Amino acid sequence: MRPTPTIASVVLTAVVWVAVLRMLRRRRARPGADVSARTLRSDRLHNAGVICAAVGFTWFSVWLITDSGAANWLHAVSAPAALVFIALGGVVAGYAGWLGGP
Repeated sequence: MRPTPTIASVVLTAVVWVAVLRMLRRRRARPGADVSARTLRSDRLHNAGVICAAVGFTWFSVWLITDSGAANWLHAVSAPAALVFIALGGVVAGYAGWLGGP
């Protein structure tokens, strides 16, 4: 039996969030004893960028789920929200890389 596209989309979104949160947790445990303020700011911006991109992916999943016409207003809102969050995540992560490296 093949899973429905809605279930597959929800499972994929959950897997992405688990991966993002694990990555952020590993990044948080990595800094050394004397880290500069610039590096800390860069790490925080990277984390914010990753979370923004994950929120954008979640909105994209909502767009795929509501494509069948369940909620027209949600389908209309989710595509622009996905694009805005993914673009914002890219800009913030790019600025963090320019500011202090990966």
